[in-house]
Amino acid sequence: MKILHIIPNLKKGGAERLALNIVSAVQALPNIDLQLITFGSENDYQFLTKTNNWRVIPAKAIPSLSWKSLVDVKHLQEYINAFQPDVIHSHLFETEMVLAHISLSKKTKRIVHFHDNMHQFRNLSFNTFFNKTYLTDFFEKRIVLKNYPENTIAIAISKNTKVYCERNLPKNINVVLLHNAIDLSVFGKKEYAPTSIEITLIGSLVENKGHVLAIYTIKELKNRGIHVKLNCLGDGIEREKLEKLVNELELKKEVVFHGNIDSPETFLQHSFCYFLTSKSEAFGLTIIEAMACGLPVVCTDGKGNRDLIQEGENGFMVGERDPKLLADKIELLLKNDILRQEMSEKARKFAQGFGMEKYVESLILLYQKT
Repeated sequence: MKILHIIPNLKKGGAERLALNIVSAVQALPNIDLQLITFGSENDYQFLTKTNNWRVIPAKAIPSLSWKSLVDVKHLQEYINAFQPDVIHSHLFETEMVLAHISLSKKTKRIVHFHDNMHQFRNLSFNTFFNKTYLTDFFEKRIVLKNYPENTIAIAISKNTKVYCERNLPKNINVVLLHNAIDLSVFGKKEYAPTSIEITLIGSLVENKGHVLAIYTIKELKNRGIHVKLNCLGDGIEREKLEKLVNELELKKEVVFHGNIDSPETFLQHSFCYFLTSKSEAFGLTIIEAMACGLPVVCTDGKGNRDLIQEGENGFMVGERDPKLLADKIELLLKNDILRQEMSEKARKFAQGFGMEKYVESLILLYQKT
């Protein structure tokens, strides 16, 4: 079987990390010829791509409502014609736009991976005609859907995303729920050190990840006389703003920004719980990674992560974006060691159901489905 995975680039992100894990696992299977294609050479995962069949083929497709669209897919088309893939597995909307201008063989199956609720696919509404972004999305959606073959499969990574896909995609596209997976060999059960009261939060420093709420939660804990160190892993456009807030709240010792880290498990294995304050979360891959390390989770309701939190069993999900309520849950874990240990073990066992081996078996069945 010949398989192409296509993603715009390999910048740090959950979609990129999952795509690389899939490629590494699938290409090791017998009778598989797999290639990973990116449009750009950016790569924040050098440690993962050393053994992958990866090549860069520049391509772009930028539609326009008011002037001539910019399309350059010649080299990608030539490569696909020569490779003759049985399956093209695409990641992120930029890839969908590019592939909309590619001619495919009738034998080629399309797998569209919804790493989030791609807003470009939302249905036409009254607001569409009065909002430029909505109108652009509708225009781009028409271009993309026009080129999907009849046997297209959409992978939804959570129940929330599956509902979104079923509401917004044509009925002939088969929507399949397939939760994300992790490399369980990397994330092992950690030993909690009572002298190290640390929390880890992994995510790009962007508004959606809700770092401001996380910082105010640490401030609330400090006001209660509870000194917890929050390790923030990731980088982004909000960093300067967040560092300024940390200085203003006198939390330089309590909140530390480490930037992009290749091995987040080293931080997880020295934390007593995992903390996530996203406004929306399509799934929550880092939640599973943390659980695999034996960490109970304290998080906000991002909708997609509802699939992962068993309230009071492997974590706590707080519905209101209130630092006091979040601080209550963290304080509870700190002061109730028996509860924390029970939740830690349940979190670890829960994560075992999200291993890459089982995931790849399900994925191959989708590739083979007629």
